Amino acid sequence: MVSTPLAERTLLMRTQESSEGTSSSSIAHRKEGKPIVIGASHEIPSVALLDGKHVVSGDVTGKIRCWRIEDGGQVGTPMDAGGPVLNIAVSRDGKWIVSGTGSGLVRVWNAESHSKVTGFIAHRGWVSTVDVSPDGTKIATGSDDKTACVWSLSTSKLLFSRLKHIHWVLAAKFSPDGCLVATATRQSIRVYDSQNGSFLVEFKFPVQARSKSQSFAWASDSKQLFTLSHHGDILRVDVSTGTRLSQWRIHSNQDAGPITLVGDDTFIATFAGSSVSFWDTTSQEQIGTVVECTHEVVSMVVSSNHDLVACGDKRITLRTLYGILPSHYIDNVSVSA
Repeated sequence: MVSTPLAERTLLMRTQESSEGTSSSSIAHRKEGKPIVIGASHEIPSVALLDGKHVVSGDVTGKIRCWRIEDGGQVGTPMDAGGPVLNIAVSRDGKWIVSGTGSGLVRVWNAESHSKVTGFIAHRGWVSTVDVSPDGTKIATGSDDKTACVWSLSTSKLLFSRLKHIHWVLAAKFSPDGCLVATATRQSIRVYDSQNGSFLVEFKFPVQARSKSQSFAWASDSKQLFTLSHHGDILRVDVSTGTRLSQWRIHSNQDAGPITLVGDDTFIATFAGSSVSFWDTTSQEQIGTVVECTHEVVSMVVSSNHDLVACGDKRITLRTLYGILPSHYIDNVSVSA
């Protein structure tokens, strides 16, 4: 594991501020420094942020590792996912880490102790996407076996019949209110009732296949979806009516990458090649400074707790958004994915 010297880091913990019995912390920006770089020897298809203090990575060797944001140090021993890790998810309360692998295996871990809670074969093919419901009781999975599933996190039981699709299921995500689950394939996005699996609506347009679990993002009100098309367009759709509300181009089709909806739906983060860019959802204009990485980015996550972006390739690079984006995009924001 390699980390940059303390004097070179851009990410510094702000002084804890207390107000009316509560405290919060964020990361201040220092322009003369460099990002925190966490070394790794294998490609990292998925990264997730945990409890505002740690970043979790899953790699192609089947290892899940937890790292401190403050200094890049590894925490505890690696967790064995049982196969190449294609996607990881962390529960909203920070209690659980869930991994999906190329061997069809899903495993759930206690985020504090790193002990395995349960594991089960979820699909006959690769588990390309996993998500945890907002209340921490369900897991959504999708696979190249052309099915999506919703499982009980505590019992590992399938809660209703598999949701069959025509193509590889690239993404499966619960809505912020937990009532819905959406799935994405190369050709469409479908929305289902997360309680019983009943089909509600389908949006037929080519979805970016590279983006896996970040093929789309739920709006914070659970009534709209933002998705990235195969042509590099962002589309905003109304879930209840099936109406396409807006559409704009952000990348050429060969460069299009995943999206993350941030800042109470005010802006989107996306990557293409080795660059990460940011887009205002109202003006549809690019904002702030493009983040340039040394290698092609394969995974990305944005945190509102520490106002930073974490990118994965064969290492994890952490950068604060202070100094990259205008401050009004960062203050008092939340992240929807």
